[in-house]
Amino acid sequence: MFKLDAPTLLITLTAIQWLLAGFLLVQNRKEPGINGWALSLFIHGFSNLFLFARPHLHPYLGIVFYNACVMVAFSFSHWALGQIFARDVPRWQLVLPVILSVVSMSSYLDDIGSRVVYASLIVSLQLGLMTQTIASSTNTGGQRLKHWLIMVMGGFSVAYVGRATFAHLYPDLFTQLLGTSLLQAGLILSGIAYSVINTLIIFLYKLERVHEKLHREATRDSLTGLFNRRAFLARAKRRVDTAAFPISVLMIDLDDFKAINDSFGHSVGDKVLIHCASVFEQVIDDQGVVGRLGGEEFAVVLPYCDSANAQQLSAELLNAIQNSGSTLEMSLSASIGVTTTTEMLDIDCLLAQADDALYCAKHEGKNTFKEYTPTRHSLSKAGYEPA
Repeated sequence: MFKLDAPTLLITLTAIQWLLAGFLLVQNRKEPGINGWALSLFIHGFSNLFLFARPHLHPYLGIVFYNACVMVAFSFSHWALGQIFARDVPRWQLVLPVILSVVSMSSYLDDIGSRVVYASLIVSLQLGLMTQTIASSTNTGGQRLKHWLIMVMGGFSVAYVGRATFAHLYPDLFTQLLGTSLLQAGLILSGIAYSVINTLIIFLYKLERVHEKLHREATRDSLTGLFNRRAFLARAKRRVDTAAFPISVLMIDLDDFKAINDSFGHSVGDKVLIHCASVFEQVIDDQGVVGRLGGEEFAVVLPYCDSANAQQLSAELLNAIQNSGSTLEMSLSASIGVTTTTEMLDIDCLLAQADDALYCAKHEGKNTFKEYTPTRHSLSKAGYEPA
């Protein structure tokens, strides 16, 4: 029958930590930080065996080396979190807790109360630094799980301060570390909770990030980061279907882009596309959706945008592109076709109208915008232009 005593719980904790580490390595070992977190779990489990065998070991092994292993395990956890959340962890934050542990444990070999106080404070420091590393991350995505991890890490950091205070006030309660008291069992159970909860949150966070990455690759243009043709059309269709009238659609084509590729090479051409895409996003902001349809052709859907506002935005886009050319030390311009509707039309029809207006803008000298009109459309199809 399972007994709630410290030795049994230590072996249970070790088995759980090693199983969690193996699970992470099998599932997500290529993800940044996962190897480090798994290694920290292995070291935690290894240190538990030293605690289990402490009565048969020299004090320097059972006490100093054990606590050093625990601090090294937490340092690997901290380093792993830095990898997971794309933060550089200062080396001193990884090394200092281990040094403090060795010094304090060596100084208080015969004073278990003081050892528990100092060990608890050092672990609290490490958990606090880990919490700060997570909180300072600017990673987008997985925010809910990130907040959960911050709360759990911060909560354990505060709990270890409480443990240090308790050990200072009642040192005698900690003298039977491998006994059967509920206090010791509770401390080890908290270690199980720490390992399981944090590992589960990290696993779910990485899983969510992988899902977001796959979704982004499926919906975003790999070069510019704008919505690709399929994703743009899907979002534009939703806008039309929800009757966000008036709706305006812009078709944008960079002028003389082939000449840029021929003169400067495709690598420079790619930089121009990335640069212009960034300009489009800055000007449009949250007023609409920008997508790259292919090559040097872009499109914008603007819900609740009438003809006057669409023309004003088109003028701002042209000015922004022309003025930003100095950044790449070349002359840049674009042509824009504009169409606006107040009735339900298929998005393909709206794009065709905007494309027809774009043709007129190109025909009239580029670096300009033209608005679609049925008269202009019928004349251009017939091969004529209005006077």
